[in-house]
Amino acid sequence: MDDIIIYTTEESLSHKQDKLEGDSDKSNCGMYYWTFSRLPSRLKNFLELKGRPKVYFATKGIIRGYFEIADVLETGNPFAGVPANSITWLSKTWKDIKPIPTKSFQGFKYADKVPELFAKEVKDETIITEKEVYKNDK
Repeated sequence: MDDIIIYTTEESLSHKQDKLEGDSDKSNCGMYYWTFSRLPSRLKNFLELKGRPKVYFATKGIIRGYFEIADVLETGNPFAGVPANSITWLSKTWKDIKPIPTKSFQGFKYADKVPELFAKEVKDETIITEKEVYKNDK
């Protein structure tokens, strides 16, 4: 499993979905990107992977949805304005999913660490509202 999850702010996710103006992480060719200090090792052989990996985004204790990764750039692409150690995607590939609770974390984690993402049917007890997330964080 090569999919990853990134935990970020709602504002940052809105930028990546092309819902807000002025995103500094939008390349010259309209692709959005996320830069890592080190690329996830499972994505380094991107061209050899089967299928198109996904980058899931989580905010406020909930995994919200994903983009399909278009490219993985270990050396970057100066012509497109994408720095080294970045993944890229088109905002139109965004897919909402049923909200899945998650604890906050820094950096990224591999999606196979969250089995709820791949359950045939997400059970009602795993679905919580944002109000419940805030109540549990207090």
